[in-house]
Amino acid sequence: MDRVELMKKNQQGIALIEALVAAVIVGIGFVAVYGLASTSTRVLMSSIDREKQNMLANMIYEDLLTDTVNIDKYHNMDFKSGSSGSGTHDKKRAKWFAKANKKLGSVLPSDKRKIEVVKKTKSGKDYYVVTIRMASRDGKASNHFKRVINAP
Repeated sequence: MDRVELMKKNQQGIALIEALVAAVIVGIGFVAVYGLASTSTRVLMSSIDREKQNMLANMIYEDLLTDTVNIDKYHNMDFKSGSSGSGTHDKKRAKWFAKANKKLGSVLPSDKRKIEVVKKTKSGKDYYVVTIRMASRDGKASNHFKRVINAP
């Protein structure tokens, strides 16, 4: 056997090894791209949910500003369900429930949609700290919004 034939015989397995190494490298690349795409989708969905919840919270704060006389009635109000009452706060709760369902979807078991109103006094003046807690997509997108309202 001459030298050329011996070298060809030794390299027959090398092409197979090179192909396997290339396949592994391409596979690792695909896994990385898939991971990046799924993370990007999750971040985008979180941002969209946060924006929807922010718009809803702003609407609720604006409605509260039109009814500061009854602001105490909104404490611990859960708007995961509609309201059948005839009071101003009952009508607003029904409105918020409908808007939340339209923007965030139907309520799932771990979702939160709650308003907390805490009265505080400083230098003889009353003010209210209003916190709106919302969670959508079964609790995966959770945000808290706080505002201070000066009420009579």
